[in-house]
Amino acid sequence: MSDVRRGIVAAARWGIRNEPRIHYGAIRPIPLARALPLTTDCSGFATLCYFLAGAPDPNGRRYDGSGWTGTLLEAMENIDRRAVLPGDIVVWGEYPGHHCAVVLEPGDDPWLASHGQERGPIEIRFSTESRYQPADVTWLSSLP
Repeated sequence: MSDVRRGIVAAARWGIRNEPRIHYGAIRPIPLARALPLTTDCSGFATLCYFLAGAPDPNGRRYDGSGWTGTLLEAMENIDRRAVLPGDIVVWGEYPGHHCAVVLEPGDDPWLASHGQERGPIEIRFSTESRYQPADVTWLSSLP
């Protein structure tokens, strides 16, 4: 696994560990600092994880503070579920997307970091999160 992918997962796990101080809200510009307390939404959290890892902006906007689930769908490459690696992103719902999460551990039922409500970010299995999301799923990557 690349250092960037490790960094994205480490940032997501930092968020999970600090869940009580991370709140849910569609705040723009997206907060781009490891500073608590923090308020963001699912796509903002995914973007923050990429930023903290030194990865390119998954929204394709050079971290200008904008971006949302739809820009992730526009900017990132759709990949087959069998090709998913740590640090990739999953989106539920057709464009413009309903919710996204960061892949922590791939596999038959991947572990994800999900920040879709006030209680979050949390570590959750794909199958569990999928019970609460639309059936349409897109797996995304922008990393080697």
